[in-house]
Amino acid sequence: MFSNCHDRPASPPHRHGCPGIRPTTASGIRPFCIHVTRMDGGRVVLAVTGAVDWANAGALRATALEEIAAGARKLVLDFSFLSFWDSSGMGAVASAYRSATDVGASVALAGLSPTLEKTYRLTGMDTVVPLHRDVCTALTA
Repeated sequence: MFSNCHDRPASPPHRHGCPGIRPTTASGIRPFCIHVTRMDGGRVVLAVTGAVDWANAGALRATALEEIAAGARKLVLDFSFLSFWDSSGMGAVASAYRSATDVGASVALAGLSPTLEKTYRLTGMDTVVPLHRDVCTALTA
């Protein structure tokens, strides 16, 4: 249906009532949102905005697991607009990874800010779930 990583459906589904990637609020923080883009070959991109913490890590986990159960073969978590994540968010990524590998699928991260990337690498998770500079690189890796 989509020929490359730049193709996007006309009206992709959104979770949690978000109308896509919204501008920052007056405080400079984007609200939590998961934007789902399904592509050919079982590729799925979950673009996450805002913060992934104890309050909404479950929503990220549930969305990732739903996409894997629906047949995603390559799940890319686009964290380009992520402002914060804690161990709950990293746990959601680990859960998605375990579920994906159980069915022969893969999970990758893309677009972490330098600060969040440092935290991710310190945990050692980058040796398990690969990190890419952008979504296109993650989709073609």
